[in-house]
Amino acid sequence: MELDNIDKQVINALYKKGRESLISIGEKVFKSDQDIMSHTGVRKRIKKLEDSKILRVQGNINLSALNYKTCFILLEMKNFDEVKKIIDAYSECPRVFMLAQITGRFNLIIGIIGQSIEVLHRYINYCGPTNKKGLLHSEILFVSSLKCPEYLPINLFSSKSQEIKCKNVCRDCEAFLDGKCDGCGNF
Repeated sequence: MELDNIDKQVINALYKKGRESLISIGEKVFKSDQDIMSHTGVRKRIKKLEDSKILRVQGNINLSALNYKTCFILLEMKNFDEVKKIIDAYSECPRVFMLAQITGRFNLIIGIIGQSIEVLHRYINYCGPTNKKGLLHSEILFVSSLKCPEYLPINLFSSKSQEIKCKNVCRDCEAFLDGKCDGCGNF
């Protein structure tokens, strides 16, 4: 789908203030020099953009305001099948805010969040992908604070754990059993 000027104006208005009323957004979206959009027209545009998977209106979280810490894990996997396994295992992990294939020495990058550096270390040592089959090399980059984007589309507070996918079952984890980790779903 190709975006027209009206679609771009609607997206821009939502980016600036996602909770703004449809009437208010309509007053900022111009169909022509003086002709503004009706709230019904704005609603239809938003629905069209959502249906085409171009737009998703949601609540995003400022990790810095929560004083959460982030790190990036660079992985060089043995082959593409091993890359796919990591993507499948960690794509719904509540700690993962970014997961992408990359080119160069490494073929995968994963962004991880935690309440502290200690939590990130525990995740890396016990649950993270750095101890998975097919890993050739990894590098971990701890971030002082995430500046851009300021807000991330991440669901930290879901009560549903995804440990079945990553196969790091909390009840079998040494850190969980020793009380050093509260588990994936507990932020």
